[in-house]
Formats: sequence, C-alpha cells, structure tokens
Amino acid sequence: MEKQILEAIQQLSKDIAEVKQDVKEIKNTVTRIEENEPEEVMSMLKLINKNIERDHSYNDKKFSSLERRIHELEERLNN
Repeated sequence: MEKQILEAIQQLSKDIAEVKQDVKEIKNTVTRIEENEPEEVMSMLKLINKNIERDHSYNDKKFSSLERRIHELEERLNN
C-alpha cells in the first residue's frame, strides 16, 4: 500500500513538473505575441493605407476622365 502511495505521489510530481513547463511555454508564447503585436498592427495599417491610396488614385483618374468627357460634351452643345 505504501508503495502505491509513493508511486502516486511520484506520478503527481512528474505531472506537476509537466504542467509547470507547459505554463512556462505558454507565458513565453504570450509574451512573444504581445511584443510583436504592435508591429503586426502597423504592417496591417500600412497595407490598408496603401490600398486606400491606390483606390483614391484610381478614382481621381476616373473622375478626371469623366470631367473631361463632360467638358467635351458641353463644348459640342455650345457650338
């Protein structure tokens, strides 16, 4: 009976050591994620900004083209 209790205590000790190691790894992972998060957010914001600028440029070109066509049509109507 004492041997079984001793084995159970030893197994509990091993299990606790594994849990401690897992917790340590989780903490390290969380720390790494928290440290890299601002960089990831900045990268996403830069990409969004780039896409917005591209869309804005496209819209400007399209608007200029339409404005030019309207002007040409007005000129035709006036002549």
